[in-house]
Amino acid sequence: MQSVIKSLSSDGGLQRILQLVKADLRHQLPTTQQELFRSTVLPFFKVISHPRVLSSGLLENSIGTIYNALFGSNGQYSINLFRYVLCNADGLSMDELEPTMIVFSNVLDKNGTAPLLDGFKQIVDLLEAKIKSVKDDRRDLTSINTRRFLDRAKHRLGLGVPSIQPVTSSNKSVKPRARYEMVSDGPGELSKAGPRHDNDFADIQHIRILPTFQEILCDRAPYLPVLDTSQLHLPGSAGLLDRHFRLYREDVIGPVRDATRMELKRQNNPNGFLNPSHNGLRTNVYTNLAFEDLRCHDFQGIIVIGSVDQPSHLAESSERMREDWWISRKRLQKDSLVCILDPTGRVIFGTVTEIKESKAHVQEGNDVISEVEGGIPYQDFASNPHRAFLTILPAEEKDIPTVADYFSQRTKPPRNLTLLEFPKILLQAFQPTLAVIQEMSKAGDLPFADLLAPTAVASEAVDVGPPSYAQQRDFGFDLSCLLSNGRNLVLSPNASFNFNLGSLTENSTLDDKQAEALVHTLLRRLALCQGPPGTGKSYTGVALARVLLKNKERADLGPMLVVTYTNHALDQFLEHLLDGGIDRVIRMGSRSTCDRLGDLNLRIVSRNIDRTSDEKKEEYARRRVMITDAAYVTEALRKLKLSNTCDGLKDYLRENHTEHHDQLWGVDEDGFEMISYSSDYIIRTWLHGKPTNSRTQQAERTIDEILATRANVWEMPYNERRKLHAYWVDDCQTLCRQMFLSAVAGYRQSKTNHEDARREIELRCLQEANIIGLTTSGLARNMKLLRRLPIKAVIVEEAGEVLEAHILTALLPSVEHLVLIGDHFQLKPQVANYDLSSESSRGKKYSLDMSLFERLVSPPKEVLGIKLPLSILQTQRRMHPSISNLIRRTIYPHLENADNVSIYPEVIGMLKRLYWLDHNHLEAGAETNELVATSKSNDFEVDMCTELVGHLLKQGEYQSGEIAVITPYLGQLFKIKDELSQHYEIVLDDRDVEALEKAGITQNDQLLEPLKMSPQIKAFLKTVKLASVDNFQGEEAKVVIVSLVRSNKERKCGFLKTINRINVLLSRAKHGMYIIGNSATSAGVPMWSQVIDILKKNDNIGPSLALCCPRHPDTKIEVSTRDDFQLYAPEGGCNLKCDRRLKCGHACLQKCHSDLRHNSVRCLEPCPRTKRGCNHVCPKYCGDQCDRRCEMVLKDINLKLKCGHVVCHLRCWELQTHESLKCTVQVKRIVPCCGHTVDVACHIDVGSEEFRCFAPCGANLTCGHSCKLSCWSCQQQNTWRHGSCVQQCNRKYSNCSHMCQDACHPGEPCGLCKQPCEVACSHSRCDQECGQPCIPCAQEECSSRCPHSQCTMPCAAPCNWIPCSRRCSKTLNCGHQCPSLCGEACPDAEYCQICGHASIKSMVVDLLEFKLYQDVDVNDDPLIIPPCGHAKLMSSMDGNLGMSSAYDLNPDGTVNAIKEFEPFSIGNTSSPMAELKDLRGCPECRGSLRNINRYGRIVRRVILDEGTKRFVTSAGAGFGPLVERLYSAQKQLGESQEAQNKLDLPPVLTLKDHRNDQFLSICAATNGWGRYAEMRATRQAIANYFVKVHKDETPFARLWTLVEHAQRKNGRTSGIELQNPVSHMAFHIMALALLIRCDVVLLADVLNQLKKLSKGPMGLRLEVDLRKNREECTELINEALKSKDYERAVEGHIFYTRYCVIERSFATTPVANEAIQIEGQTHVTEAYRICETHGGKLSSLVSEVKDVERSLNGGTFIQPVSSEERRSVLAAMAKEFRGTGHWYRCANGHPFSIGECGMPMELARCPQCDARIGGREHRLTEGVDRAEDLDVEIAGMNLGG
Repeated sequence: MQSVIKSLSSDGGLQRILQLVKADLRHQLPTTQQELFRSTVLPFFKVISHPRVLSSGLLENSIGTIYNALFGSNGQYSINLFRYVLCNADGLSMDELEPTMIVFSNVLDKNGTAPLLDGFKQIVDLLEAKIKSVKDDRRDLTSINTRRFLDRAKHRLGLGVPSIQPVTSSNKSVKPRARYEMVSDGPGELSKAGPRHDNDFADIQHIRILPTFQEILCDRAPYLPVLDTSQLHLPGSAGLLDRHFRLYREDVIGPVRDATRMELKRQNNPNGFLNPSHNGLRTNVYTNLAFEDLRCHDFQGIIVIGSVDQPSHLAESSERMREDWWISRKRLQKDSLVCILDPTGRVIFGTVTEIKESKAHVQEGNDVISEVEGGIPYQDFASNPHRAFLTILPAEEKDIPTVADYFSQRTKPPRNLTLLEFPKILLQAFQPTLAVIQEMSKAGDLPFADLLAPTAVASEAVDVGPPSYAQQRDFGFDLSCLLSNGRNLVLSPNASFNFNLGSLTENSTLDDKQAEALVHTLLRRLALCQGPPGTGKSYTGVALARVLLKNKERADLGPMLVVTYTNHALDQFLEHLLDGGIDRVIRMGSRSTCDRLGDLNLRIVSRNIDRTSDEKKEEYARRRVMITDAAYVTEALRKLKLSNTCDGLKDYLRENHTEHHDQLWGVDEDGFEMISYSSDYIIRTWLHGKPTNSRTQQAERTIDEILATRANVWEMPYNERRKLHAYWVDDCQTLCRQMFLSAVAGYRQSKTNHEDARREIELRCLQEANIIGLTTSGLARNMKLLRRLPIKAVIVEEAGEVLEAHILTALLPSVEHLVLIGDHFQLKPQVANYDLSSESSRGKKYSLDMSLFERLVSPPKEVLGIKLPLSILQTQRRMHPSISNLIRRTIYPHLENADNVSIYPEVIGMLKRLYWLDHNHLEAGAETNELVATSKSNDFEVDMCTELVGHLLKQGEYQSGEIAVITPYLGQLFKIKDELSQHYEIVLDDRDVEALEKAGITQNDQLLEPLKMSPQIKAFLKTVKLASVDNFQGEEAKVVIVSLVRSNKERKCGFLKTINRINVLLSRAKHGMYIIGNSATSAGVPMWSQVIDILKKNDNIGPSLALCCPRHPDTKIEVSTRDDFQLYAPEGGCNLKCDRRLKCGHACLQKCHSDLRHNSVRCLEPCPRTKRGCNHVCPKYCGDQCDRRCEMVLKDINLKLKCGHVVCHLRCWELQTHESLKCTVQVKRIVPCCGHTVDVACHIDVGSEEFRCFAPCGANLTCGHSCKLSCWSCQQQNTWRHGSCVQQCNRKYSNCSHMCQDACHPGEPCGLCKQPCEVACSHSRCDQECGQPCIPCAQEECSSRCPHSQCTMPCAAPCNWIPCSRRCSKTLNCGHQCPSLCGEACPDAEYCQICGHASIKSMVVDLLEFKLYQDVDVNDDPLIIPPCGHAKLMSSMDGNLGMSSAYDLNPDGTVNAIKEFEPFSIGNTSSPMAELKDLRGCPECRGSLRNINRYGRIVRRVILDEGTKRFVTSAGAGFGPLVERLYSAQKQLGESQEAQNKLDLPPVLTLKDHRNDQFLSICAATNGWGRYAEMRATRQAIANYFVKVHKDETPFARLWTLVEHAQRKNGRTSGIELQNPVSHMAFHIMALALLIRCDVVLLADVLNQLKKLSKGPMGLRLEVDLRKNREECTELINEALKSKDYERAVEGHIFYTRYCVIERSFATTPVANEAIQIEGQTHVTEAYRICETHGGKLSSLVSEVKDVERSLNGGTFIQPVSSEERRSVLAAMAKEFRGTGHWYRCANGHPFSIGECGMPMELARCPQCDARIGGREHRLTEGVDRAEDLDVEIAGMNLGG
């Protein structure tokens, strides 16, 4: 069906429809006309009138398009079509007339001008005549449906409907009593003084739901319609809807309006006195509101991000404390209503919203809005100590232009803005209801309007008749589902007088009145059922639902709607339905607390239903449209924000005044162009500059004249410039504002369309449901969805508690049967404004709290209305007769008691089951006349309630939830909760929790959270129900304790003066009820007076409460204070001693108590029980559990065991069973299977199979570590299986002195060292991680110097001085000569050879002859003292460090000159193949010697060596992830199906010059296109890497720069060439190749996508010039060949050819095209040659060469296909650069490392050039040598000396 409608609404389908409706069908032959009607028109009507089609949100737009096509211009197509239908309607059946009538009715519904056309009125008269003339009218559903749509069409055309007829005296009127009333001032324009403000209208459709600024300031009273319909300004249903809209709006919005007005007055008069608002609405005020940003979220729409001042006391708090404060106070929570108040005359209402976006998934497109866009978070209440950030969703669409003005700066910058929060006021709780009433008023199709808004008064109950679906001929309700005998029972509406009610009551579980009520509700289209407390209203409702569902198919009922006011009542009733066997129940709304209904929630049900293909496609398509429109709004918003800036003005002039734009920013006549100045500078220069061409004085021109003359702006005088600039700015802002509002409107429509498509699956679920349950507020929120359903029956539970406005919203147009179940004598609807309630003398004329149920049962006297028949249930099954007597004798005189209630047991522990404890203790605040009603409390009653609850629970008979405490006041509720929760678990109703929070009733700034109870309290845990009276309706408990609270001298009863609340309070108890209150305060209320009289007659009221001890019933116990319970019944019994024997036989020593407590008493007498085998006495108490065996310890036994060990002490039971006693002496044993020696108890057999050896395994693992696991865990089925090594790696890094700290990773290279770098000098230290290359010290002066010699190299370079070998001439602090070396730091005096410490003098300082310090001559061989303190002679330390390998030494060991050549680094040279890399440390402790100036040359060369290796390792580690990221991004780009958004493309897109310029142009052109987000980010990462590994960033290059600078400074001009492969590494070549590859992929894809775009009016021209790109490829090729990196050379040829392929598509001439092809083919040939010559890893590039060759010959460019082989080769190469072994270089000069032992043991390939590297058996392969060339270059840096 969906595809058919989609086809009909397409262009082709609409053409076919227009062919049909435009054709003149009436001039054809009659037989042809009838055949055409039945073969074409009628099937077409059946399709477009199908119920599923009309109800589908997915097809709403399509079906609307079809009906619009049918309507035509001025309705002529429809009029001609239906005239043709009427010409052929003589022989039509009712089945054929039904779709015709439905189509006609929908044509009228969907076209508002139809009622104005007389042709439709003529047609409806003819259709009515045809319907009445049908001969075979079966009066079935088809017939009824046809007439229903006929009535609907007549109503739409204003032809009226028949009025209702009462049962008796049809038009009898009642003359009202004479009364004097003030004349009511009408609404809006009907007011004599004119409208009160800008939101005062006579038509409610024009009223904004939330108040405007003028409405807030208005002092005139609002127009409030009274109950008397004769005084309303509108008649009938229009007046009814108008009245309830205005009154309900005043009830919910009035307090908000008044609170806002009070805040405005406070701001205007901060020091004045203001009377507090009487409505008691709590508000939170936040000052200095600032607008931070305005955004359009994809799904939320327009949102405002603002910030407010933090509360002053939080400024010095920590972030955690601020966060806790906001959370604990529940401030600015999600969905809270807030008001932005601008004292200058603006007010914006909104709701707080929360937007949580994952930063990891933030895209650059508009699909997802960044959470931290512009650095402003969506919400952040804690991070900033001064400001709190929040996001506000404007509540009304009309406020969006106002918000836009703030950001476009059309108004002055806002100052003194205030944010008002209204806690617990939820916009969604009332706004949907009011909006629905407005829609109903506009539609004018209120069901049951004749009953709800009659035009005459009926003195008797009227006959409402059965529902329409039951008016079928021969229809009858099948009642067999209620019968227990399996027989059939039918209730016929047409013969109800013959129905035998007895057969229903005898064979079902219904009593007489329940059965009678069931029958009446089935036979009345609007039925009322009253159920006094305990009479089974819900039970009857379930029976009614079962009957309706039994007849669902025949009556075509569709789903049945169940509506309640509260979530609690809804959950209860739906559970009753489930218990009654009803299935396919769906609950709408998310606030259910019932686990049983969890899986029946609509969201859960719809989630498990598969969507159709059309639904998926449509939802996706509409979602994309919505996101695109949101992006368009964002762009319009950007322009709106810039509209008041010079840049925005420049864009405006370019688009709207091109000539002016070119004059300011274009090329002048002389060819000059202003390009070096900002727009702001140019505008200011123009505004304040002098005219370039002075003209004669003439009159100042108007704007129109200026624009018409097209004069040069530079020639205009000053005044005209100012005037023209003002016009530009205003017009720019106006256009941007219009563009923004237009974009918002488009987004709003697309969002609605997307929501309809998304909810289509929910619609299908609801169509298949039997029962749909939801609350009144949920009903209004889902009205659009529910209107699509064929709902005919609605049941309203607890209808007496529901506002009439809410029930009106439940009257969907399709409803035919409305059942109201309730009791108007119980709670009335809740009204926030007391002055609108019937309890108030001022509010009685409004009586907003009068429910529809009450109004129809008992219409107010002298008010126009009718009385409907009422069914009353009379048998109550809840209360004991003594309790039910209180309401039977006061309210329900016909109430009867069921048999079961008379046999209820007495209340355990109480003398009477019903009693009023009378007292005169005043309520809190009674002496000061406290005014706040919700805070009333009475401490005496709190104490008595607590003690009475405790007394009842001590009886041990009452289970969880069987005791309830109820009270009318929230203040009392909180105090009782606070007291009881210290001893018992409290069940507090969610509605009461919400009411307490809304009223702000907390203690010590703590919220309503459960207390943490001690283990002792939990042991006696009992659950007690606690609730307010208003929230306990529908609940019950075995025992109810009532706290009346009010006790004052004025005898004010407060809340409990109405019979409704008294009725609920007195009817909740089953077995017993105890009232605690001041009877004198309550006696002034008539009903209380009657109740008190009844209690007095039965002696059930008094100043003390009589308790009863179940064990001593004759003991008299009277309590009147809290202490009396402890004195007379401390344990729940009496004050006597317990006379019952404990189970052990001892006497109970406690006070009288219940059996539960008696059985838990612990006897403290000595235990008399004995054990076999000994005569020891049990040492425990009698009440304790005895040990299973005698635990008495027997000393000095000296028992010798079988093993030979002697045991001195044993426990008694061990001696008795000493034959089986196991020896526990610890001995050493060798485990046979593993050989470990373990300490075990003597009796353990280490050779058994069950024994587990817990000794460390110790086996050598493959990684070289020993296994640390337990030995037994490595033994599995006689085999050894060691797990993974869990130790630290501890392998030494090759480029530093640290060891790897990661977990052992055998076979994998170690990562980069993360320890702090230990490289330092006298100037500074390196602050990077050790694995990163160090930045060389740039200081020019080296610390290596002495009076005899000094180093002239920079600090980082290896020293070029001749180290001094003399003794230091300085003196120590002791006065003796320093023993150290000249040029080194002098040590402390303790190192003095003459007076130093003895331990120092005895130190061995000569490593050859082992001489002591005190025995050597430091004049000949001075002392070197490292930081570790282990001093050694200069000769010993030189020998240890291999000084001779760096310097030529004299025979005496002193330095003569620097060697011309040394190895790459210094170390042990004993082995001819040893790779020498480390600087030796202290001979004793291996401590560092790096700060000893003598060894500066050696140390700095080692540091340079380490830095070079770190650079290689770090660069290699970073290369691999980039390769993987590029290939992943390329794959993602190839698979992306994302279409382009609205791109801001220039007319000409030029791509030329350098690649970076091309990249910037591409980014600007594709801004906002999420397709390229990842590729752009990848390109930036590669570019950053390229900078990092550039050849100028290598350690040697940096050092070379420093040395070159020092040379030039010293006058030497001969440069040092930097060409050696060791220092000039090729990572920058690899990075450049990767970067070019990324650019090629991006460029190819962008050009492909842009060529797909549709051409605009000006077209999109692409200009591509890639000569610079090809030149860079040539440079890459040359540099790669120079470094013998053949892979990169081949890639360079490939990239060159790729650019040729791309540029060929944009060549302007055939000659140029051919030249580019030839040039590309040359590079393809060269690539093949290199691959063939060098082979190896180059084979992975062959496929790519072939691919680019095909593209070149084909003349088309596509995105390059990534090769998985190539991808894996690059990843492996990157991994090979991360070795931790010893370093060498290959035959081509590329550095590499060999792990483990450091010497080549196997052959491998160079990671860069694929040359053979490594070796075998510690021998280097041919062409491989140690990296010694660096030292050659270092030698060339020598400055002399």
